[in-house]
Amino acid sequence: MSTPPATIRLHELRFRPFLTEERIKQRVEELGKTLSERLGNEEVTFVVMLKGAYIFAADLMRASGLGGEVCFVRTSSYSGTESAGRVNLILAPEPDLIRDRDIVLVEDIVDSGLTMQAFLPILEDLGPRSITLVTLLHKPEAQRVDVPIDLVGFTIPTKFVVGYGLDYDGLGRQLPAIYQLDESY
Repeated sequence: MSTPPATIRLHELRFRPFLTEERIKQRVEELGKTLSERLGNEEVTFVVMLKGAYIFAADLMRASGLGGEVCFVRTSSYSGTESAGRVNLILAPEPDLIRDRDIVLVEDIVDSGLTMQAFLPILEDLGPRSITLVTLLHKPEAQRVDVPIDLVGFTIPTKFVVGYGLDYDGLGRQLPAIYQLDESY
């Protein structure tokens, strides 16, 4: 693992290193172990929020050792670097993978909470046995509505971040570390 650059540029914005690849890997391993302890050897359905959570979800699934199905969901709530304040469901969950199953809902970031506030009732209406919400990042200072987060990878300040699946207008998802908006430019 190489040393990350001092800053990266995505479109017109610059970002600086925030969470290293090594720290993310360590924390995902811890979250996977906790999930395994909580859910035992059960077959679960991982519901992955696209597009931002796909890298986290793959690493978390491997770290947990849990078997089961994978289901992808896509919502849209961002415009540039700000939450748009409304949530659109673009790809709905598969009902047969949800009903009477233990669900691990994998999210990249909970900031305003509006996405989860809108999506959780949709998921609950499909009749899962349980829902465990795991988010890689949580911005409690930005949270506008209460949502039941079961496991949090990192609590972070309200600055915009990219990398490890998170993007800025389509760029930066491939970065192995997480970078924070550098406002000094």
